[in-house]
Order: sequence, then C-alpha cells, then structure tokens
Amino acid sequence: MKGSSSSRLRDRLVVARIACLVLLASVTGACGNTRKEEEERSRHARQMRDVARMLDAMEASEPVDLATIMETPVPIPPKTTRRVATSYVRSEPHAPGGRAIAGWPFIALGGAGTGTAAMLLLAMSRRRARHARQRIVKDAPSLASHFAGRPPDPPAAQAPSPSPAWVYRRSAYETPDLHVTGQPVDLLVPPPPDAGPAIDAPMPVSHGSRGDLRERLSATDTLATLHLVGDERFPDIRCSGKAIGAEQAWEDILVAQAHHDDEDARLARWLLPALRMHRARDLPRRDAERLLIGIEEDTARALDGMDSDEQPHGFARWIRFRLACIERLSGANRLFASRDLLTRLARDPRCDHPLALDACIDAQLAWASWLLGAAAAKRLDEAERYCDRLAAIGPDAATRALRRRGETWLHRANARKPAERLPDLERAQSLLDDAHARGAEAETALLVARTAQQRARLLTAEEAAAACSHALLHAFLAEHDPAWRVDALACRLDIQLTYEALPEHATEASVTAALGRSLEAAGPLPASARTAVAEARLRGGDHAGAAAWCEAICRTDAPDDRVVRLWRDACRRWADDRDHDTAALAQSLRHLAIARSTL
Repeated sequence: MKGSSSSRLRDRLVVARIACLVLLASVTGACGNTRKEEEERSRHARQMRDVARMLDAMEASEPVDLATIMETPVPIPPKTTRRVATSYVRSEPHAPGGRAIAGWPFIALGGAGTGTAAMLLLAMSRRRARHARQRIVKDAPSLASHFAGRPPDPPAAQAPSPSPAWVYRRSAYETPDLHVTGQPVDLLVPPPPDAGPAIDAPMPVSHGSRGDLRERLSATDTLATLHLVGDERFPDIRCSGKAIGAEQAWEDILVAQAHHDDEDARLARWLLPALRMHRARDLPRRDAERLLIGIEEDTARALDGMDSDEQPHGFARWIRFRLACIERLSGANRLFASRDLLTRLARDPRCDHPLALDACIDAQLAWASWLLGAAAAKRLDEAERYCDRLAAIGPDAATRALRRRGETWLHRANARKPAERLPDLERAQSLLDDAHARGAEAETALLVARTAQQRARLLTAEEAAAACSHALLHAFLAEHDPAWRVDALACRLDIQLTYEALPEHATEASVTAALGRSLEAAGPLPASARTAVAEARLRGGDHAGAAAWCEAICRTDAPDDRVVRLWRDACRRWADDRDHDTAALAQSLRHLAIARSTL
C-alpha cells in the first residue's frame, strides 16, 4: 500500500509539472500575439497619417512640395508594448484597458487546454497502474512446479532438409531443337586402329651383318611408310604417310637390338630417338612436350661420349631436335626460343661443320616462317649467309648450298603476294636446276618439280605448258625413290590439274583418275596428298567422294582454306546431282559449317 501511494503521488507531480508548462506556453503565445497586433496597428496609423497629410496639401491654396512632405522623416516609435499616441485627429484613441482585455481570451483558452490535458494524463496513468497490479497478481511465481513430477517433454523430430530442385527455364535465345539434329564433327585425332602387325614375342637377337637390322625393319613395315634416308652409317627416318602400327613395331625391334655391342646395336641406338620424335607428332600436346624434352636432353648428354666421326652428326641432330621442341611452343615463346638457340649456335665452334651449318639453315628458315615482312626477310638473309659459309667448305657442300639457297628463295616467294612471286620463283628454279645437275637426288628433283608447278600458275599459257612438262619430268625422277614416291605422285597429280586448267587444253579425266587411284592405293597419305586426291575426285565428277575426303582431312588434320573451298564446291555440285542423298548432303553441310568455324 505504501508503494502504491508513493507511485500515485509521483504521477500527480508529473501531471502538475506538465500543466504548468502548458500554461506557461499559452501565456507566452498570448503576449506574443498582443505585441504583433500593436505593431500592426501602429503601422496602419502611420499610413493613415501620411494619407491625411497628402490630402491636406492638395486642398491648400498654395502649392506644396510633395517631395518635401514624403521625404520628411517620421520618428520611429520605440519598441514597447504600450500604444504610441498619434496627433492624427481622425483616429480615435483606444481605451486604456483594451490591451489587457485583448489577451484574456487566449489565456482562458490556454488554461482550458491545460486542464483538459492534465485530466487525460491523470486518467491514463491510473489505468496503467491498475493494469500493472492485475498483471503482477496474475503472473505470481509458484513453487508447486518444482515439486510436481512432470514427465520430460519429448524431443521434437527434426524434419529432413529439402533437397534443392533445379528448374530449367527455356529462353528465347537458345538454339531451337530443329538445328540440333545431327552429330557434331569430331575434329580430334582418332585412336589408331589395330591394323598394324602385332609382335607377340621379341625378335631373336641378331649378331649378323649390318644389313640384317635394315631387312627386318623393312619386312615389318608392310605399307612402306617408314624409310631410312641420308648417310649410310648415320641415316635419318623419313615418314611418307601415316605409319599405323609400323612405328611401334620398329621401336620394339630397335629396343631389343640396342642392348648389344655390334653394328646393328649402334644403328638401333642411333635410330631410336628419331623414331620417338616421329611418334611424338601423334601424341597429345603435353605428352609430346615431355617426350621431346626427354629426347633432347638425352641427345645433349650423349654428345660428350661420341667419337670424332659421330659427334658432328649428333650435334646436327640435337639442333633439329631442339627446333622440334621450339615448334611446339606458341606466340612470343617460340620466337624467343629461336633467338636463344641461334645466339647460342653463333658462339659454338662446332657450327663450322657442314652438317651443323645445314641444321642452322633449317633453324633460320623455320624462324622466318613464323615472322612477317622485314623481320622474315632478315632471317632469310641470315640463311643465305649460312649458305655462303657452307659453299666455301668443299664441292659436296657447295652442291648442298645451292639446294638450300633455292629453298631460301622459295620461302621468299611464298612470303610475297601471288602477283609478285614470279621473280623469286625464277631465281629459285635456276638454283635448284643447278643443284640437281651437280648431284641428282630424289629430294632435289621433287623441289624442282614443285617450283616449276608453282611457276606454271603465274605464266602465260605457252610458258605454263613448258613449265608443266619440266615439272612432270622431275616428278617422274623423284618417284623412283621409295621414300619419295607418295610425294612425287601427289606432285604429279597437282601438275596434271594445273595443266588441265590451262586454256585450250583438253581435260584428260582418265589420267587424273588413274593418278588418284594410284595415290589411294599407296596407303595412308599425308594431308597434301589427300587434298590432291579430293580435287581429283571433284574433277572426275565424284562429288560425294570429294566431300568425304575433305571431311576426313579436317577430322585428322587442321583444316585450311584450300580444303574448305574444295569441300564447299563439292557440296554445291553434289546438290545439283540428280537422285542425290539428301540426308548425307545435309550431314556434310553441317560438318562443313563446323570446320569453317575452326579456321
């Protein structure tokens, strides 16, 4: 009871304070309004006095200067709450008690408002106190819950979390189902089929003559795609096509023979790195890089243990192996690596040997093929300086230098526009003819044929026919060497197609078809030879076969402009054929679109 009376007293004090504040605010407002009314009345009185003076001046007999009257300063009454008396006779004086009577209505209204607010606040405080007392009594604590034996509440079962539901919403920008009907073209390298001869057991160890290993290698390669060319004691491996299964068979024979000490074992150890270098071309990029780096490091370490006869051959091969690793690079890394290699070779005294100079020319030509304009021309000039050094060594080296100089001018011609290539091709033709006259080799004869065939495309009709005859003669000569037979057949087919394109020359479809069949029967072909076969089929009227050959080239090799153009022409003529297979043509067109997007 004592606590409730004290809280009630505090509430009343609060209400009284609020009432006093409201009353004080009302009185202040009333006084402020009175002061504003007095100022308004005084201003109105001054205006009326000025108007009266103007009227009096207008009614007077003598003229009065109005400007003087208007400029006469009027004394400003002091700021006071009392009313200032004026001398204007027309204004009636106010009663002395008017000021007090005017403020009482506001005071009365303020008092009434204050009382009403006080009564409302007192009622609200009482109601709040009453509700508080009722809540305290209702929520009083009890000790009964501590002594009653209530069973524990069962644990609430946790609901399993819902798995997210993926909802696919179609968009107006997605490809319609109508265009996703065919299978996409597979541009990856397919795994080689099991067409090569399998070796169930290792070959017996041979300690016979040097020709025994060569004979076994030739017998294993039934398709004749791998050949030993070059020096008799230190040969190189040339691949004339897709050596399916033959490379693995050769590697098994060479590994089994390399553990002995005879001449065949030395030859096997010499051929193993070159064979693995060829196999790296068909491996994925990362696997090929690891294999090439391992081969290069092994070759560099083996140089210290070679004798004086073997070391020049080993050093030249190391340069070419390093160049093969650089070709796997891309962009600026390849250019920087080429520069570092040639800078290192320029300071190496072993580069004075003809074999090393020949390898340096290969490095300069490869570097020039990755450049354009003046930078490429500078590399070709460096290659010609190496040719000068090579020609100064001896007669055999001079013949080799003539052929390499001809290759340099071929690179110059290919770097120019087609209309500007003829002078460089003429220079290359002259050099290669001299080299073939000094030493007849299949590789040189093939270079002569290809240069003459390129010249025929830029000459007039009569001169082009003579160039085609010159090219065809040397292609026949190169065809006699088994290592260059496939390339010579492809060159003959290109020459025949160029000759048939000349004006006033009849098309000999039988010759073109025969060359195409000979190439197809030669086994797995390189990309250039297969392109010639596709063009021959297109000229022969087999449009579907030409499209199939172009598609096969794009599947296994990187598509180029020539193959895509042939494929497009084949599909266009295929569509004009009567009773053609519409579904097969549509499938070929879809694959052609995919191949064109990868250019």
